[in-house]
Amino acid sequence: MDASARPMPEKAEAAGCGYIGGGEYTHCDNGSGSTVMLDVQDIFFNVFHYCVGPGTTNLQPVIRWRVIGAWWNGGVGCDPGYYGPA
Repeated sequence: MDASARPMPEKAEAAGCGYIGGGEYTHCDNGSGSTVMLDVQDIFFNVFHYCVGPGTTNLQPVIRWRVIGAWWNGGVGCDPGYYGPA
């Protein structure tokens, strides 16, 4: 099956890929199982590194202040979890 023809998880279809608000990020990997490193920003514009796997991850529990954004910083193949301040 061509990777582009694979169905995406139900929540990802509804919410899209990337930062979806509410401190959540959806990594759409098209079934590859890849992990990616994110930059996560809080309300004071502090930036933190967080690695996520496929699906939706709640970034908020480890970030002290409210998360207002997250984006892929180019890193791949990391172990999922919080990596600390950028």
